[in-house]
This record gives sequence, structure tokens and C-alpha cells, in this order.
Amino acid sequence: MGGGLAGAFGALAVALLDQRGLYEQPIGFVTAGYLLAILFRSWSRGYTLTREAGELRGQAAWLEQRTNLARELHDVVGHHVTAMVVQAEAGQFGADPGAALRAIADSGRTALSELDTLVVHLRDPDAAIAVSAPPRLSDIDELLAQPLRQQGVTVRVRLDPEPGLDELGVLTIYRIAQEALTNIVRHAKATTACVELVRIGDRARLRVSDDGIGPPPAPTRGSGLLGIEERVRARGGSWELGRRPGGGTIVEATLPVAKP
Repeated sequence: MGGGLAGAFGALAVALLDQRGLYEQPIGFVTAGYLLAILFRSWSRGYTLTREAGELRGQAAWLEQRTNLARELHDVVGHHVTAMVVQAEAGQFGADPGAALRAIADSGRTALSELDTLVVHLRDPDAAIAVSAPPRLSDIDELLAQPLRQQGVTVRVRLDPEPGLDELGVLTIYRIAQEALTNIVRHAKATTACVELVRIGDRARLRVSDDGIGPPPAPTRGSGLLGIEERVRARGGSWELGRRPGGGTIVEATLPVAKP
């Protein structure tokens, strides 16, 4: 509207200066004014949308970073605290309480080291989230299965030597196995558990099962299960939590293998 009025006033001014009738002036002044108004409005809206889109992208990135941080904190703290509780309980009845205390101290130091790495991200949101030492698949047997074995649970671990996973895929599989095994320690009351990682065509399949009490009829999606879902979805895979035939629980996740 402002452009149209400017065009009209321009036409009036030219008419007065030329001493010609107002209606003899071309209507182009008004038309040009309206076109300028439309162009300015379009530019203003485009600028506003671009700015808002940038703000939304920044907020989305911030939320994604916080989600990643929450997931890592849950996995790191949850696993190590669970291991420390199991070691403390085993030390009360074991023949070597000193060994249990040393294991608790080792778990505590590892947890503190990884927490220090994550706290760096709280101070600097632009810093990458990373654990102090990226896990290996062999750590599933050497580290994650130990709290169950200390509880007297028989744990079998079978890992395909060539699952076709890149470093991020290995971390994803490790974290899923970590959450599944930690839940067995906390809830399953199992006597045996099995971890199996195999490559099937262009997919890598992780299956963690136990012979415990099984999942509840309507399992709640706590931080652990949400973490599994987020990790799998980010990798373009799928997962499910189900009841094991004969009793117990199965957690199964499938990820695409890394492209050569």
C-alpha cells in the first residue's frame, strides 16, 4: 500500500510541475509503486523466513546435541553404576572382598574418565560428543558380560569376525548390547544369556537373549529403550523387544552394513 501511495503522490507531483491535468499522467506511476511494494514485501518475508529457518536449524541442532549427550550419559553412568553395585554385592559374599573393591575402583575411574569427556561438551556445545576410548566389539565379551558372570549368569558371546560395520556402527552395536545386558543384570533374574552378532547379506544383526522372567506385557520406553530406538533409527536400521520362546527376553537390532 505504501508503494501505491508513493506512486500516486509521484503522479500528482509530476502533474503539478508540468501544469497538466492529473488524469493525463500515465497510470504507470501507481502501477510501479504497487510493484515496488510487492517486491519489498516479498523480500521482507523472504528475509524473515530465512532468519526463522536458521533459528529453527540451530534449535534442532541444539536439541540433537542434548539428546546425544543424554543418551551417552545414560549408557555410561548406568552401565558402570550397575557394574559397581553388582561387584559390591558379590564382594559381600565372595572369598576375596579386596578383589571386589579393586573392581569397583576400576569401574569408578572409568566412569569418571568418560564423564569428564562428556562434561567438555556441556562447556563447549560445538565440541564433538565422544567417549574417551571408542569401544571394540570384543569389549562386549570382555567388559559388558562381566557383571552378569559375577552374578553367576552363564553368558555366551558369538561375534561375527567380519560384520561389515564402520566405527559408528560398532559403537551403536556396543551401546545396544550394553543396554540389553544391563537390563538383564537389573531385571531379568536370568541364569543364562546369549549375545550373537552375525552378518546377513547387507545387514548386521545383533540378538541379545536371556532365560529370565521376560519383558512386562506393556514395557515402558525409558531412557534405555529410547536410546536404542534413537541409535537404530539414526543408522537406518530396525529393532524389536520380544519374549523368548520358552521364557525370557530377546532384544534384536538390525543395521545396514557399511558401504565399501
